[in-house]
Amino acid sequence: MDMALPHQHLTPQEVAFICESELITIVPRQRLDALNLISINTRPLVPPQRAEVPLWLAVFLRKQKRCNIVPPDWLTVDNLDRLVKEESVSAAFSQMPWRWMEVAEILLDACPDDLNGPADIALHIRTLRELRQAKIRAGLADQINSSYIKINNLGLMEVCEIRPWVGKVVDGLRKIEGETGSAAARKRKEEADEDEDEDMYDDDL
Repeated sequence: MDMALPHQHLTPQEVAFICESELITIVPRQRLDALNLISINTRPLVPPQRAEVPLWLAVFLRKQKRCNIVPPDWLTVDNLDRLVKEESVSAAFSQMPWRWMEVAEILLDACPDDLNGPADIALHIRTLRELRQAKIRAGLADQINSSYIKINNLGLMEVCEIRPWVGKVVDGLRKIEGETGSAAARKRKEEADEDEDEDMYDDDL
């Protein structure tokens, strides 16, 4: 029986799945009894009282038109515009929520009507991602010869995306260093042999 070996790193799909356990605020459209879930127990949902529920449940209820989703404070056009400007002028990475990319994509897909300016939000998210990817590549290039690589303020999806590439680069560098070390060792041995031959020749004289 064929059995697929587990992969070493999380895939983007797995990262998105993990993100669905993130808590988010909703406004119920109708009364719902308390739910006893594996990960969390919800209190009764009573409109128009806000409540926090897992993202997957919020999306499920939103698709049934039983709630509206309240986007997180950082997911606004004004805030994202500010972050784009910061990323454009600063070499450092702006501080973002750990799951900013996944949350934004899920909400843009599931409830664009609950967002103020979804088209502009999508544009800013795409711009942020491109700016940060360029800075990631530049940061990796600067640290490529270091014993370890450190980049602050990356999100989970960003870490997931660069980790396989970093692993390949590090493996390649180790291979090059190994070949360089072997060549240097051979050269030292040849030089030592030549010195030994010269000493023997001098003794014969």
